[in-house]
Amino acid sequence: MRENNLSHELTVVGSAALDTIETPSGRVEDALGGSAFYIGAAASMFTPLHLIAVVGEDFPMAEIAFLRARGVNLDGLEVASGATFRWEGRYHENMNHRDTICTKLGVFEGFKPKLPRKAAEAGFLLLANIDPKVQLEVLRKMKSTRLTAFDTMNLWINERRSLVDQLIRKVDVVIVNDEELSLLTGTNSMLNGGLELLRRGPRYVVVKKGEHGAILLGRDQPPFLCPAYPLSAPKDPTGAGDTFAGAMIGYLAATGELSPFNFRRAVVYGTVTASFAVEEFGLGRLKSVTFEEIEERFRTFQAMVEF
Repeated sequence: MRENNLSHELTVVGSAALDTIETPSGRVEDALGGSAFYIGAAASMFTPLHLIAVVGEDFPMAEIAFLRARGVNLDGLEVASGATFRWEGRYHENMNHRDTICTKLGVFEGFKPKLPRKAAEAGFLLLANIDPKVQLEVLRKMKSTRLTAFDTMNLWINERRSLVDQLIRKVDVVIVNDEELSLLTGTNSMLNGGLELLRRGPRYVVVKKGEHGAILLGRDQPPFLCPAYPLSAPKDPTGAGDTFAGAMIGYLAATGELSPFNFRRAVVYGTVTASFAVEEFGLGRLKSVTFEEIEERFRTFQAMVEF
């Protein structure tokens, strides 16, 4: 599905981290994490991409050898003086709920992305959940994107609302969860909230509902409701939303087709790929997953929802 054409390439800007995670299934320390790496691992299964992030001098570079092997361009991965961003979280028995135990920003605190020329010329851009000021700076540096998508979180909505609103007006795709949607629109209705965001500028709004799937809303189109791929024993939901976004935008970049039907397929590919992410801690499963496995699960998903 890969294309050697900048119009089909994807630039990803996000966080790079080392995570300590505890779930009912166990615990890992300093596991590879951060939105940029989850997105990169997922999107690289579909299309060439440029990964823009920052790590500290303590970062174990051998952990991302799999990204190099997949052809991910890491020219925009900066190694700065200091410690890598670290996050620690503990999930409840109901893994929809978690507690953040510790956050140490390290070199991520002063992150100012440097975009190599080819990254700035890519046709697709995914702005992962980082400071909206940084997201806007990156957006201004891009040369000729065909599609721009962005993600955010409660912190930025509460503290930098005007910048988040600017991004909503400028991008093509807004990716949020149901709680973030409620904060942005003042309604608990996913449908009404999504339609309200569409009126503010983007072409599509994707609302993530975790284990309950996602909803895709587009202008003058019926909503597309996508259930999650069922798993009997998920181990770690960390990064599932980033994996979903990476696979979805990666698929769109690879095909280059931005029709409503292809957006629906992209949401399904995002859902299916995210189902692999939660099977192991951190990026453990995404490191080994093959495109053939993703395709097989995609076909199974099609069979499950056909009626």
